[in-house]
Amino acid sequence: MSNIEEQELKDRLSLIENMITEGRRTTESWGWTFVLWGVAYYIAIAWSTTGFGWSLWGHNYLAWPVTMISGCILTIWIGTRNVGDRAPTTIGRAISALWMTMGISMFILLLSLSLSGWFNQQAFVAIIAAMLGTTNAASSFILRWKMQFACAVVWWAAASLSCFASIAGSSIIFLVAIFFCQIVFGIYGMVNDSRRRRAAASRQGAFHA
Repeated sequence: MSNIEEQELKDRLSLIENMITEGRRTTESWGWTFVLWGVAYYIAIAWSTTGFGWSLWGHNYLAWPVTMISGCILTIWIGTRNVGDRAPTTIGRAISALWMTMGISMFILLLSLSLSGWFNQQAFVAIIAAMLGTTNAASSFILRWKMQFACAVVWWAAASLSCFASIAGSSIIFLVAIFFCQIVFGIYGMVNDSRRRRAAASRQGAFHA
């Protein structure tokens, strides 16, 4: 291999590494979406099981579809306000495509299960957890992010354990997985994004000074 070819290979590897790093930073900047959807899951669970003391149109089975639609609207509204002029990256678009297709699949599944009456708590948790585990794992492989892969492992464990648990046990497993993989992971991303922004602002201020 000539020196020119070796340098080209190094440049390409460096470009890939930079794209992966930028993709991870982009995901961290969207950490609020993990928290938002974690809260949405909690609301849907509470609504579908207790009805908050009332039922929408007399049917608690609409809790999940209505909550998911509301979550999508909020995500799009807040996301469009936060994106600004930032140009999307190739890896960023790939990660977004993963989560959008997962969201569409989950909405169709939840709506169908709710309307058909084929709602089994253990199977429901197992399916949703497996879908979330797959999406988190795929994203972690693209971004080479061990923290997100840990979330995938937790979701897969929840999917497996739910098949052997009671209804109450399955619910507890789901609630715990949501807390760690949505709330905690989302806050982790938000904290990292905030630190990076402060560091960038400090460097920019030092440069102008």
